Parts: sequence; structure tokens; C-alpha cells
Amino acid sequence: MLKKILAAALACAVLGTTPLSAAAASSDNSSAQSEENSSINYIHSEIAERSIPSYGLYEEIIANQVVFYSNVKNGDIIEYAVSLDLPETISVSAEKDGKKVNYTPGELFEAPGRYTLTLTVEGKDLLGGGENDVYYGLFRFWIMESSESDPDGDNSDDSDYSDDESSDYSDESSDSSDFSSDIDGDSSSDESGNTDDPQNPDDPASETGKLLPETDKAAGLSQYLVGKKIRAVTDRGTEFFCNIPAGMTTTNVVQLELPDTAEYKMLINGEESANFEFNKSISARGEYKLLIIDGDSENPSEFSFTVIGKNINKITQFSVPNGCRIAEAKFNKTAIRANGNTVDLGEDGTYSFDVYCGEYLMEESFTLDNTPPEFIVNGIDENGKAQDGKVFIELVSDDIEDYAVYLNTKPYKKTLELTEAGKYGIIVYDKAGNSSKTEFEIIYHMNSMAIIAVILAGALVAAGIVFFIITRKKFSIR
Repeated sequence: MLKKILAAALACAVLGTTPLSAAAASSDNSSAQSEENSSINYIHSEIAERSIPSYGLYEEIIANQVVFYSNVKNGDIIEYAVSLDLPETISVSAEKDGKKVNYTPGELFEAPGRYTLTLTVEGKDLLGGGENDVYYGLFRFWIMESSESDPDGDNSDDSDYSDDESSDYSDESSDSSDFSSDIDGDSSSDESGNTDDPQNPDDPASETGKLLPETDKAAGLSQYLVGKKIRAVTDRGTEFFCNIPAGMTTTNVVQLELPDTAEYKMLINGEESANFEFNKSISARGEYKLLIIDGDSENPSEFSFTVIGKNINKITQFSVPNGCRIAEAKFNKTAIRANGNTVDLGEDGTYSFDVYCGEYLMEESFTLDNTPPEFIVNGIDENGKAQDGKVFIELVSDDIEDYAVYLNTKPYKKTLELTEAGKYGIIVYDKAGNSSKTEFEIIYHMNSMAIIAVILAGALVAAGIVFFIITRKKFSIR
């Protein structure tokens, strides 16, 4: 015990203090720190908000000066991941379901739950802000469990139909003469008139399916969702299947399954395709309209859809038919806002969508590109003329799909090295359909040897003429 007392006394002697004065110094430091904390002035700031629909984002402003961006509205309830684009001047404290969670700026909030974010900005980072001022605001959102099992929020199979509609449809399905019961158009029934195949009770053709809303893209027919197919039935009873609903814009291959009990015509971009192969996959870009002629050639049923490429341009919105919804939308792998069955598109980049029709998931993705392709014409001057008689075309962009060459306004052979004299036009196309063009002229110049040859040829011609004249005179004198 004595040793401990002596050691303490020695330590105090070395520090030049007594135990009492050391304790007093410690108390003074704590008091100073407490006074420093109490001098901070916390100021609550409402977060102002402005929607930017063209990009699916919200602009948020805290302390009337500092701006950040979010893909959800403050206080929103959603079913997709939330992203925030925050400047370095904003600090974040995050809570999930009332408990603090770690958050690193730039990461996504993906787990379902109720989130409250406390955003703070120091006054020294603001114009006119006080040194000890701290502005804070609350940003809240609720990520709910995805309702993929029932995207429409309807747990009742019968709630979409009235009693009259249900009985009407039952009458139609019980009459085998109204429409074919399988995709080949062959119907089989037993003595009781039952058209279902007992050996294959899960055959989609034997199921009624969920009725989809009417659309002008499906004129004269009704659509039903059956598993991962759309079952379409015309007003006159012809039944066929497709892997997408009418009115869908898709980047995927479209497959039609058509019975041979009706006649069909396919219009592509408004023009009839004479030799269209109906039961083959459709992948070429275009606006398609299938005409089903099953009794009234003047009023055929219609089933329309659009196929777009993986690279597209000149669109500002992606939409899906009524009865379907966009469950998740992303731009360059970051979640953006979907407005039910539409998404507003903004700048160029890669977009992807999870589209649900009932429980049927359709995944769509494409790259929006509105930038014209770049190429260089080597060998021309600032006036667009090639004095040396030779031009080489250099294709710069890596997404160039095709190009065309014109000489004196007429199509010319496809080549990137040009030497023939004349006025040229070059048009270059990229995969999205953008184009760039330019015009120039190649002027033919003779070199020195060619000029000498022309002079010599002229001299020879002149000499021949003189010789002919002199010879003729001599013959005349005789």
C-alpha cells in the first residue's frame, strides 16, 4: 500500500501537480467540452422537393441551398430499391424500423422496411451560415415486400368479374362450336360434350385464364392470361396464343401459335407482308398488326404489337399495356421511378424493366442512343474538296452498323477508299438508327507526265495536219 502511495506522489511530482490539482484540471476539460457542445445551434430544415419526370427522379433541397437527388418521393411507399445521390456536404444517419443501420453514400437501400434518414449540413458549408449552426432534415420511405405473387393486389379470383360476366363466359366455354379447344384447331369431345382433354388437364387451351382489360391494340377479340402465355379468343371463336399481350412493346422474340382454322394477314409498318411465316419467331424490328379473318373478311380481328431492337433512339417513354405493370425499372443498373405501366426516359444509357402481367414476368432491356455515329473523311480540305484525287473514310464509332456511298447522286459501290472524280455523299448508320452524312468532291488533276503526254499528243496531231496540207498541195501542183 505504501508503495502505491509513493508511486502516486512521484507521478504528481514529475507532472508538477498534486492529485487534487490534476482532478481539477480534468474537471475543467470536461466543462470546456460540455460548453463547446452546448454552443452548437441545431436548426430544423424542411426538405423542398421537385419532380423530374423525364429522368424518373426527385430533386431535394435542404437548408434552401444544398441539392441532392433520389429515385423516390419523400414519404413514399414503394417495392423497389432506393438510391440517393448526395454531395459531400451532407452527412447521413440512417434508421431502419427504429434501429440505427450503417449506410455508405452511394449504396442502395434494398431490404424491406421503414427507413428514416437524418440529413445534416454544417453552417460553415452554407452561404451566410453560422460557424456553429447545423441544419438537419428528415427523409423517409417505406420499402414493402414485393407482391409478385399477386401484383395487382387482388386476392380474389372472382372479384374481377360480375355474376353476369362469369355466367356469360361459362356459356361460351361450354359450347365447343364457339371456338377450337386446342392450338391446332381440332376439337375432341366425349358423349357428354366435355371438350377438356382428361389426359392433359393442365393444357392451357382448356383453361379460361384471367381476363385482361380491353385495348384498341386487340380489336374484336378478348385476351386471357394463362400461365406464361396470352390466350386470345376472337369474337367469332378463333383461339390462338402469344408470349406477349397485344399492345406490348418488346425487345424479345415474339412467338405466335395460330390454328389453321382461320386466314391471317400480317401488316408490318402499315404494309402487308405477302410471304409472312406465321408460326415462326418474330425478331425483326417493326410495328406488327395481325389480322384474323374467320368469317368476316371486311371486319377482321386485330392483334398488334411492336418489336424494338436492343439499341433504339427517339423515344421518351416506355409503356406496357393496361393490366400489366412495371414492377422495377433501372437506368444503368440504378433504380428509377416507374409510374404503374409507364416509365419516362431521360438521357442515353441502358434501361431494364421487370414487367408483370398477373404472375407472368417479362424482362425487357435496351440501350437508348440518340448520338449520331462519328466518321472522318481523310483527304479533303476545308472547302470539302479532295485536290489529290484520293479520299479514305475512317469509321470512328464502335456501334456503326452500315453505310452508303453516292456518286453524283447515284448509289455507288460500298468502299471506304475513293479515287474516281465527282461529287460524293456518305451516309453512316449506327445500331440505334441514328445517321450522319457529309458531302465532298474529288477533283481530277493530271500529273506532270500526263501533261507532257497531252502536249506531245497535241504536237503530233498538229504535225500530222501540217504534213497532210503540204502533201495535198504538192499533189495539186502536179
